[in-house]
Amino acid sequence: MITKNNLRKHEFIGLEVEIVESKNKTQKGVKGRIVDETQKTIKIESKNKEKIIPKNGSVLKFVLPNGERVKIIGDEIVFRPEERIRKL
Repeated sequence: MITKNNLRKHEFIGLEVEIVESKNKTQKGVKGRIVDETQKTIKIESKNKEKIIPKNGSVLKFVLPNGERVKIIGDEIVFRPEERIRKL
């Protein structure tokens, strides 16, 4: 079960997310479902389009399956998904 305390150790694909801060101001406010993740980016399906958002310089607000909302600073999760899960 994904919780606020262990979110960084879980798979992000499939979770709802909103970009609350970004170096690129046009990405602020983007909402959708995460469909892919790389070391430096997340891909969000938003309004039937896919948008690639850099983790670095972004603040992400995740919606957990239980409805809880959790903010994560993107700089803290700049790892490949499999490394992030092992390291954190």
